[in-house]
Amino acid sequence: MMRKKRLGEILTDEGLLTEEQLENALIAQKGKNKKLGKVLIELGYINDIQVAECLTKQLSLQMVDCGDYTPTEEVLILIPKETAERKLVFPLELKGKNLKIAMANPLDWETIEDLSFITGLKLSVAISSENNILEAIEEFYGSSDETWDVIKELPSYDNVEFVKEESDDEGSSMNFQAMYQNSEAPPIVRLVTMLIADAVKSGASDIHIEPREKNVMVRYRIDGALKNIQAYPKQIQDAVISRVKIISNLDITNRRFPQDGRSALRLEKKNVDLRISTLPSVYGEKIVIRLLDPTTGLIALSKLGISNSILKPLIEIYGQPQGMLLVTGPTGSGKTTTLYSVLQQVRTETKNIITLEDPVEYKLAEITQVGINDSIGFTFANALRSVLRQDPDIVMLGEIRDLETAEIATRAALTGHFVLSTLHTNDTVATISRLIDIGLEPFLVTSAVSGILAQRLIRRICSECKIETDPPATIDQYNLPHVPVFYKGKGCNKCNDTGYKGRVGVYELLQMDTKLKRLISKSFTEDDLWRCAAESGTKTMFEDAWDKIINGETTFEEVISRIPFQHIELDDESSSGQNDNHKVLIFDNDEDEISTIRSALENKGYNVVYSTNGEMLEMTKKEKPMLIITSNSRDKLDNLKEIRNMSQFAYTPIICLADEDYKEQEKEGFKLGINDFVYRPLDVKKLLFSINRIIKTY
Repeated sequence: MMRKKRLGEILTDEGLLTEEQLENALIAQKGKNKKLGKVLIELGYINDIQVAECLTKQLSLQMVDCGDYTPTEEVLILIPKETAERKLVFPLELKGKNLKIAMANPLDWETIEDLSFITGLKLSVAISSENNILEAIEEFYGSSDETWDVIKELPSYDNVEFVKEESDDEGSSMNFQAMYQNSEAPPIVRLVTMLIADAVKSGASDIHIEPREKNVMVRYRIDGALKNIQAYPKQIQDAVISRVKIISNLDITNRRFPQDGRSALRLEKKNVDLRISTLPSVYGEKIVIRLLDPTTGLIALSKLGISNSILKPLIEIYGQPQGMLLVTGPTGSGKTTTLYSVLQQVRTETKNIITLEDPVEYKLAEITQVGINDSIGFTFANALRSVLRQDPDIVMLGEIRDLETAEIATRAALTGHFVLSTLHTNDTVATISRLIDIGLEPFLVTSAVSGILAQRLIRRICSECKIETDPPATIDQYNLPHVPVFYKGKGCNKCNDTGYKGRVGVYELLQMDTKLKRLISKSFTEDDLWRCAAESGTKTMFEDAWDKIINGETTFEEVISRIPFQHIELDDESSSGQNDNHKVLIFDNDEDEISTIRSALENKGYNVVYSTNGEMLEMTKKEKPMLIITSNSRDKLDNLKEIRNMSQFAYTPIICLADEDYKEQEKEGFKLGINDFVYRPLDVKKLLFSINRIIKTY
């Protein structure tokens, strides 16, 4: 039986890959649904031929050219084309109960077992390069004529209605409306209708229609991740693009410049707004259709996933009669949804609330919503000037894009109005720098801004197939708080075998307190702002996301791949002048043990502070160490939980010096936040090794 070696191990054994290159590839692979071999090829470390030849030598398997075989239809139907493309496998020939297949990755044992079970045959595996397999799939599986047959047999959607939005250039008082009876419509009309209706039913947020060299690929974005849905023949490309343009009132003759359009869809009594964007590319116009479902866009603030430690101060901020709340994050991070949730909380008959949006995504009762139109000069800045003459109590500004808009918005916040707006920045601290970079005076930032909320969206574990799992193999690369139990979704019909269903927000709230205002009014760096924020109790997005791992809402891989890790490093310039970045705080009742540890650490350049009977909490707050070493006495362990609950020490490494009999209670220690144990009798080398390992990831 073949030993189940990993591809990276085989390539390094053969000298085709260095340990450093493998490590780089593994880092690049994190959070991506890609095989390691594919990542290595994309990084240019190896090519697909080298991978195939190496595997052939190591596994003693035959290397084949798929073009030398002519599989019959009986053989081809054993492995569906979609499976062949996704798993990079090609059926070569069938002899009795033995099916010979070519694989780009013969180490994919799961696929081999699945295919053997599905076909009921014994599999004989040969190796071929990725490109060779893809060429064989293109040559032997269905032709474009078959795809046309599929298009002609698409299901009809008699209950689908596209509604074109009124053009600003047309003086019509009514929307131009068209109903298409799809059962009688030509194939292209039915295809486009089917794609949009299917995306709505699948819970997709976007549809990507992407021209490729040999076909047109359609992908849906579901729960923030793109998924290949179908590839169509190249010859229908122009017809599909024209059809999408027709339903969104775009110029079908203009193929050289980007266009933006709008439409709406009525499906099974559900109204869905469509935002269409076209972009010329090398192989033709790419189209992205954004689906805005009002029934899913308006979410109560308490249902967004905001923790109580953030929700309470957030409510206090937007409950003020004047000031500014900024919500920040990249495109698609849920900023607008958060603002709508806040508006639902503050709207009353006693308040005049006006929104300026580009475009208006969801319609809210009891609120005046205004759409921006840059093409006629109705910009955010111009609209905001007019709105302020309408005596608003609360103004929601879709986005602050320039200095003019920022100045008007901040002055509005200083003169009795409460302003809500968004910026495209990575985190709360970067928002302050961004406002000053675009030209806003620091005193306006400190006086007008009440709070900044940064956010991201991460995928939830599917509740239908949620199971406990082993800790990730790569978790030791990070110095992070202990997680009692890890969970994942094993994949089911409800989540399309992804293991994830739906998304939850991850948040970071920065309140503008007196200390932060003083710092902003002086010269500062972002590191200075982070230290100040940490001392004020700011919880970073990564900390919030980690809590969601502990609560079993999401996975380690999801957080690592999507949430930036912002380490807040605290120091104290007023301390003794020694290097606090290398300060180690020791709590131990054994003076001889302290002396041994202190000598070893000071020889390595560490600044050591120690105590045999001092108050652990008070000393930790005062000294702000980068590492804590403590004994496992009951009084010391009782203080650890309180230390971990303080945001500035949430990630401070803690090493416990314990007696051998404590090994049975290690689990309790990890729950308290201990990173590592060193058991007595004390071995200084082991202690230094533990410290060095932790510091590398600190």
